[in-house]
Amino acid sequence: MSGQSRNSWIKKDDPKLVSGKQKDIFEDILEDRRHSSDAKWAWHARDVPLYKYSKARSPEEIKKHVIQSDRVKYAIEQVCEESGLPLEEIHKQTMEIVNEMAHNLSINAIRGFAVFLVKVMKALFRRIYVNEEGIQKVRSTIKEYPVLIMPTHRSYFDFLLVSFVFFAYELPLPVIAAAMDFSSMKFFGWLLRNCGAFYIRRSFGDDQLYWAVFTEYVQTQICNGDHPVEFYVEGTRSRTLKSYSPKFGMLSASLEPYFKAHIPDIMVFPVSISYDKVLEETLYAYELLGVPKPKESTGALLKARNILNEDFGNVHMYFGEPISIRQYTTGKIDRSVHSLAPRYIASLSKEETELLKTLGYDVVMKHLKHMVISPWSLIASVLVQNKEGITVKQLTREVEWIKRQAFNLGAYIDWPGNETADDIIRSALFLHKNFVEVTAEDVIQLVSVAAPHQKGQDELMQSAAQHMVLTLYRNQLMHVFVRIAMVTISINACPSDTLDIDELFTKYFFLEQLLNRDFIFRPGSTKQDFENALLTLTHNCGVVIEDNQVQIKKSQNKYTTFFSQMFEPFLLGYWILGRCILSTQIDVHNKPIAKQIKTISREAQSLGARLLRERCIRNLEVLSLDLLGNGLHALLHMGAVKKERRDGQPYMYPNTIVLTNICSQIETFIEVPRIPTTSINVESKTVVITAKL
Repeated sequence: MSGQSRNSWIKKDDPKLVSGKQKDIFEDILEDRRHSSDAKWAWHARDVPLYKYSKARSPEEIKKHVIQSDRVKYAIEQVCEESGLPLEEIHKQTMEIVNEMAHNLSINAIRGFAVFLVKVMKALFRRIYVNEEGIQKVRSTIKEYPVLIMPTHRSYFDFLLVSFVFFAYELPLPVIAAAMDFSSMKFFGWLLRNCGAFYIRRSFGDDQLYWAVFTEYVQTQICNGDHPVEFYVEGTRSRTLKSYSPKFGMLSASLEPYFKAHIPDIMVFPVSISYDKVLEETLYAYELLGVPKPKESTGALLKARNILNEDFGNVHMYFGEPISIRQYTTGKIDRSVHSLAPRYIASLSKEETELLKTLGYDVVMKHLKHMVISPWSLIASVLVQNKEGITVKQLTREVEWIKRQAFNLGAYIDWPGNETADDIIRSALFLHKNFVEVTAEDVIQLVSVAAPHQKGQDELMQSAAQHMVLTLYRNQLMHVFVRIAMVTISINACPSDTLDIDELFTKYFFLEQLLNRDFIFRPGSTKQDFENALLTLTHNCGVVIEDNQVQIKKSQNKYTTFFSQMFEPFLLGYWILGRCILSTQIDVHNKPIAKQIKTISREAQSLGARLLRERCIRNLEVLSLDLLGNGLHALLHMGAVKKERRDGQPYMYPNTIVLTNICSQIETFIEVPRIPTTSINVESKTVVITAKL
């Protein structure tokens, strides 16, 4: 979105709505649906563009091609040879995998579902905004190239929205990689399969046969251009409303036909989907605290139908510039290296593997660039730091201040120019009235958040759930500030009068390593990101540099304090995690006992809860299992914990010296509570660790 807009020209077309049908580059696709027959719309004749080299195939013909492909035949032979099972048995297993996986896309099922879906969309959302220019690029590209659609994934509604938009704009419906969990839903599992969902297992492991069927099934549809192929590069739905680091299995399978010169190019469309209010906000809050999510089922879906009476505001969908894989890889790979090997044997060069990694991160970065920040995200960022309560007047001042900072950093803020700030903020508060209320004294208070499918939650967990909902929406803004915050944290915590730029970069590098599971950093861009962040701080935020030294007292201000406080909960959570791991008991060989990942996270959460109950700390975010899990993987990457497998399960144990050093470094950035400690001798070095908790 070049030239990020404040939407200053929007004309208010409905006193109950903040914005109208046309807004900047966006168009509301629900407006026309509110004034015409849903059935006529769903059953109208469609003029759909098709890939110029596509040969029409039915779902059954696609399955037949997969079974008869060289790749699958080769895999069947290999499995027969290795397992000793008869050919007929392996062939039967192959048929079962194909039938379990394959979609059964039917235009009649889609039309029938469209009648139901459009009614649901109109009930839930005020408007669904789409950048029509992006849609037109999809339309023209589909005729010339195979297309991959890669949306953000922050709600169950994501794939429904993409299919709804494609149907509304008369584009060929995408086939969608969906988790196997949905296939077991009575009726809806069948319906989604008939609307283009193909079901894949969450993990294939080393199942050679499944890999072969999956790879061939995806690749034949890309090569023939049967339909656009849609999948989530992040791999799973984000429960935090932050973007996750990309996964590369589906991406690798999808791009292999280009690497092996089966096709001349593939076009990738990143799609950013931004919600004013997500349907799963309460579920997410409790999932982050460890309450299991309810199993996907038709019964649970029907029980949730009361949400149709709620208001979920607007949705913004931005279809980004297509990425040509041919142009992206020019000069970076040599496709001829595959010329001598059979094309059905999966193998990518080191250069191709590295390029996949870079592409995955670039797609996620494009997602973030084009997210639309709602006023509620700005409000949540203020409320997180003012849990005791804040007046609407004071909140308005703080929100306008954050809006200016985010806007200056290139964020797209959904802020109508012809509305007063007070009206916009009160409108956002009303939209989230299930979570906040305004008292007679005009003070904002949080409303208790009950667990949707559990009873008997204690007071701490209920307070934590309130806080988690706030952090969900604050998280939608975090990517805008994370790099400058990693600089301000060091400036705010510096005990000296000056801080050398090289030392500041060393601290920045350490923080990036620590935060790289919770936030997205493009590999190889650390130095450039640091320099850009420092430039922003010196130009816009009052940071003073003289003779290559940051002048600390002159530089500490509201900017450095606010940005630092946004990210300090993550550092505190990692520190509690580290101290908890360091308290691990020693086995008979004088080594720390290895534990499962979930066990470590749960124990760290229990330590955080104890510190909160004893009022040693105040930040409830340290109870997030997502934060603790991400911290654990960051510590693994930094060599502070080691991993081993037992009975197929991953176990971890501390590298005591490295982990102690990391905890000590975190202590230089934030205030931490006192925890009883003891000293032991590890390899002739005295190390201070947490006493048994």
